[in-house]
Amino acid sequence: MNKDRETIQEFEKIKIDPFTLTRDILKNWWVILVGAVSAALLTYVLVNVRYVPQYSTSTTFAVASKGDSNALNNLSSANTMAKTFEKIIQSNVMKKIVSEKLGIDEIESNKITTEVLEGTNMLILTVTEDSPKEAIDMIRVIMDHYSEVSFYSVGNTVMDVLQEPTVPVSPDNPLDARGAMKKGGIVGALLLILLIGFLSYMNDTIKQEDDIERKLDARNLGTIFYERKHKSLWEIIRRKKKKALLVNNPMSGFSFVEAYKKLATTVEYQMRKKNQKVLVVTSVSENEGKSTVAANLAITLAEQSKNVLLIDGDLRRPSQFLIFDVHPKKESEFGEYLRGKDNTGNIIHKSEVPGLCLVLGRNCYSSSTEMLRSNKLSKLIDISRKNVDYVIIDSPPAGLMGDAEALAEYADAVLVVAKQNYILAEDINDVLDSFREHHSDVLGVVLNGARSFSSLSVVGHYGRYGRYGKYNNYGKR
Repeated sequence: MNKDRETIQEFEKIKIDPFTLTRDILKNWWVILVGAVSAALLTYVLVNVRYVPQYSTSTTFAVASKGDSNALNNLSSANTMAKTFEKIIQSNVMKKIVSEKLGIDEIESNKITTEVLEGTNMLILTVTEDSPKEAIDMIRVIMDHYSEVSFYSVGNTVMDVLQEPTVPVSPDNPLDARGAMKKGGIVGALLLILLIGFLSYMNDTIKQEDDIERKLDARNLGTIFYERKHKSLWEIIRRKKKKALLVNNPMSGFSFVEAYKKLATTVEYQMRKKNQKVLVVTSVSENEGKSTVAANLAITLAEQSKNVLLIDGDLRRPSQFLIFDVHPKKESEFGEYLRGKDNTGNIIHKSEVPGLCLVLGRNCYSSSTEMLRSNKLSKLIDISRKNVDYVIIDSPPAGLMGDAEALAEYADAVLVVAKQNYILAEDINDVLDSFREHHSDVLGVVLNGARSFSSLSVVGHYGRYGRYGKYNNYGKR
């Protein structure tokens, strides 16, 4: 009984997310197409190489006893004689004679076939060969020499030819290369679909919200649903400039906005319990939407009558100035402040959202890790703690460099953004463990860009607000 219960529990752990499975298959459409074409071409080649045409010719005999006029009237006796002749033609003696006359080593058993029409004295002889000439030659040899074998078995019985054999002009098995190609392509495509589906299922990523607590050693802070950047077909056709996905945009979807309200409430509750104020928002890899999450979390908290400071701590690929469409001068950038070229007051910019201030930058700095460990950042954080309710720091991806850990040293907690079906759970756990080893409090993980068949119109295209270099190009201005 316990074993059955364990089996049921293990089965319940096996979860298939139809949307991510379908998306992975559709995303690899070109692999399926190339595989299908390759399978079709391979099938075409194999069919042509292995194809052997078969040509058949037939003749019909009437079996009768020589000099017996009543033999034809006695159908039962005639039918018996016809069956006897069938065995004679199929005998090894006849095959040996045919082999000698045609100069071949052996005759395959399926080359010569006979059929007695039931209730008659008629015998149909059919010969099948690889060429029309071989087929007509073999049947002629049998017709010329069957009497040599039958004389000792059935005496004066004769066979009258009712239908002469003709030279076959077309094969019995015409080559259908096109049909074989279609079947080969379909089979190849189906096999690749099954393979991609299996790999998608085995891919240990975060596909559903409950995967967070099931696969990760972290608290589930909620789910941010996919949101389209272009709200209409007309915007897509016009290729309108992409705008940031912000909750204060009147065009933002209800589910998108409500998801951030729920996230802000959860974050505020968890931080208030421990009297925390400074939060680092990061991810394992780039393009997971951590900058968008940081911006919207800051906006949502500000809309809840909180004083919030949002710091763009990504010095190698800043993006918050694009999200808020605020372009600071070089002398008032965060990076220049860390290099000791400005005072605290000049780097804080007011946003259009009441209660939200911004610390931004546009330039890229190759020595970002060293800059973030300076006393200037510690001074800014200390002043902010006294003047605002919350400080949100947009950090670079923690799995690619050490800037996130450097920022976490000045923060009270860390929030990790995980894009749906993007990063392996093992890699996310490694980042979480790394923060804990440096004595950082991991607030939890939020699933970003979540989509399903029941909610196809929620958050997407996160965090790509300009081509300012990939993280593997860090250090290049």
